[in-house]
Parts: sequence; C-alpha cells; structure tokens
Amino acid sequence: MTLLRTTVFVVLVSIAMKAHAAEIQHEYLCSDIGAKSVFKVSAEGQILWAYPALQCADAWLLPNGNVLMSFTDAKGRGKIANRGAREVSPDKKVVWEYRTKSEVWSCQRLPDGNTLVAECSAKRLIEVDKESKIVKAIPVQSKSGGHGVMRLARKLDNGHYLVGHLNDKAVREYDGEGKLLREIAVPGVAFVGVRLPNGNTLIGYKNGVIEVDPQDKTVWHLTQEDLPDLKLYWICNLQRLPNGNTVVNNWYIHKRRADSTPFFEVTPEKKVVWRAKFTAKMFDPAAIQILGEKGTPLR
Repeated sequence: MTLLRTTVFVVLVSIAMKAHAAEIQHEYLCSDIGAKSVFKVSAEGQILWAYPALQCADAWLLPNGNVLMSFTDAKGRGKIANRGAREVSPDKKVVWEYRTKSEVWSCQRLPDGNTLVAECSAKRLIEVDKESKIVKAIPVQSKSGGHGVMRLARKLDNGHYLVGHLNDKAVREYDGEGKLLREIAVPGVAFVGVRLPNGNTLIGYKNGVIEVDPQDKTVWHLTQEDLPDLKLYWICNLQRLPNGNTVVNNWYIHKRRADSTPFFEVTPEKKVVWRAKFTAKMFDPAAIQILGEKGTPLR
C-alpha cells in the first residue's frame, strides 16, 4: 500500500510539473526583419500592435509606453534613404528620431534620457539627446568594415560599453572614452553581449550561447548538442530572466523556417520550458523583449 501511494504521488508530481511547464507564457515585443515590422505579441501568440520597420534589429518597449527601434528608410528600387533610431508612440506617431547614413542595428535609451546608437559602418557609438544632437561619440575597433563591424551595443551601469563585433567573432568592452578594456573571443560570428548582475557576460553568436565570468572562463555553454529537438541558427538577442532562465532569440537568417522556434526560454540545466508561437505574419524575428505584468517592460 505504501509503495502504491508513493507511485501515485510520483505520478501526480510529474503531471503537475509538466502542467506547470506548459503554463509558461510570455507577452513580448519583437522586431522582424523579413516581415519588415515591429510587433507586440500577447502571451497567447496574437499580434497586439505592429509598426512598419525595415531592417530593424533592435526594439524596446519604454516605460512611457512608446517603442524605441532601429530603422532603415528606403527611397525605392532598393536604394536607402536614411538609417537611424526612432521612438514611436502607441498610436504610431514618431515622437523622436535620429537619422544617419551609417548602418544602424542597435539602440538603447539611457537613464539620462539620451539614446545610444551604434553606427556600424561608421565604426562608432554615439549618444544622442532629446533634440537629436550628438552629445558624445565613442570610436570602436574592428578588423572588419561596413556591414560586418558590429551589431548590438549596450552601455553598462559603470559607464562602459559592451559591443558585439560581428566578423571579428568577439565581444569587446570599452570605457567611457573608447579605450579597449577587454576582448572576449566567441566561438562564432558574434551578435550580442549582455552583462549580468553577477558580473558575468552572456553572449549570443551564430549557433550558440556562452556565459563567461570576469576572467573570461566559460561557465555555461548552450550548443546544438543540448537542444536535439530544435535547430539553432543565429542567436542575436538574449534576456536573462529573474528566475535565472535565459530567453534566446533564434534568428532565421533571412528565411522563414519550420524546423525550430524563433524564441525560447531555457533553464540553467538546458531544459526548454517555453517556445514562442510563430504567427503567420512573422518571418525571421531578430530581437525580443519579454514583457512583465500588463505588458510593461521587464528589462
């Protein structure tokens, strides 16, 4: 009788754990290069809001409810008019904008109200004020040129800058004046580096994710071997959640694919506990921001 009760208990616990995992849902904001849009998506996978955005690789829901995004404007016939970053209100009005001829794949609203913009082909980071004036320019180092210089760049709490250098296969940290302080070698083409509260750095690259400590020792590595039931492509955005899990943005590299998921949440033990529902309007999402209660910014 005791054995039977134990068996029943184990079965019930297993069912409860599976049910709990199935209940995980996320509302999120994402950019989609192929769909040429920025989407706000409900936890059930329904598109709540959409805004046209050509070649957008970075998008944020701001605390004021507006959306900050990188953008490209086309003249037509494949010609580019302008690139840059813009802030759009929920009713789709442009309330702030910075334009440049350089490729721009990254933007970040800073605590002082200025905006960090990564001018890829110009090989510099700039901070732009509310009047769209450049108040600071920081050069970055790369052996590459043009399109391959960098992707996402983030300003850290200590005033440093963390930059994913695409073709150099490295994430570099610069001080406030642009002095190179640190270079973290990456197994593949590098896209994004995220500084975690514990001082480690989480990095997304083509076909994998690594986490390194302040001495550059790899303490966590997510590869294709860890995920046999989904295909890893280009990991171009990451978010470490308060529960310790990691949300991975699995960009499809200019194709719409059916053999994987564009977004998933994975535990430190490398168990996938959430997969985004791929809506018909999506193509190859390239950025994600998990939202909290009532669709408010979580990061």
